[in-house]
Amino acid sequence: MPLFGRRADKPTQAELDAAQVDLERIREGGIPLGAEQRLQRVAADSEPFFTSDLSSKQFALADSVGLAPVAQVMGSSVVKHGWAYNQYGWYGGINEVPGMSEPWNLARGRAFDRLAQEAACAAADGVIGVQIESRGTVGEADNVEFIAFGTAVRDRQWPRREGQPLRLCSLSGQDVDKLRRIGAEVVGVVSHTSVVSSQLGYGSNWVMNSRGWFSGRQNVEIPEISAGVYYARQNAMGEVQRQAQAVGANDLVITTLSHSIRHHEYGDNNPRHYFIVTMHVLGTAVVLGAHEPRPGPLGVPRMSINLGKPNN
Repeated sequence: MPLFGRRADKPTQAELDAAQVDLERIREGGIPLGAEQRLQRVAADSEPFFTSDLSSKQFALADSVGLAPVAQVMGSSVVKHGWAYNQYGWYGGINEVPGMSEPWNLARGRAFDRLAQEAACAAADGVIGVQIESRGTVGEADNVEFIAFGTAVRDRQWPRREGQPLRLCSLSGQDVDKLRRIGAEVVGVVSHTSVVSSQLGYGSNWVMNSRGWFSGRQNVEIPEISAGVYYARQNAMGEVQRQAQAVGANDLVITTLSHSIRHHEYGDNNPRHYFIVTMHVLGTAVVLGAHEPRPGPLGVPRMSINLGKPNN
């Protein structure tokens, strides 16, 4: 056995060629050939053995509304930050930094695309329970990573028509069941990341530099940071609402709303401070009134009294 589990022999030419093919497919926004072939085998099986992250209750509810799980699918992308200019030349400035927002949205968009490609290879109609994991440091501080994963399903009630995009949603099987019962349908997943720079004003900068001596025993809010969080949330929510309207939705369910705040300072004697606020939003676009509720509305109440078998 090789020492420490390392491979003693060199990779074969066939393995090198296969790795090069996968690399080219990734560059073009696709998925590795091995993953595509594995999922195509799933597609060819009418009742495939599937793996998913659904609980037994989620599986039962999904199956009750006609969603048959076929495979667990994922998509991943790592993007390196380009050059980004942070406008910190004045006090109290709060502004979006597109050069820092775009890498997040690019990585997430490609991860969702690959997730959909895997589901399509498995002949699925959609993906439920879509979740995302993100990291701002992958190897280097200016790299970002998004991983999207969920359970690909086949829809026995409303199968996907040819040319129709897959329906992705971040909702669980229970939530999809509840929506279908009131006559609503999911039409897609929506998501956005907003990165905002909050430059402290004179007063807040003084508080930061006083190291607590200025405020004494009083608690002092740093309003520029709070305003930056609100601004980032407003930008992210505005974009996901636009995405929902673009696919014909009239409602939106937010499943993930997370943020991070990073502190930076520059200057020597009296340093100036600014904070980078990153806001991530993930949700599902929904059409209310897409079909009749299931089960249908109750009719006129009826009363039946059984007094038992009459005596002869």
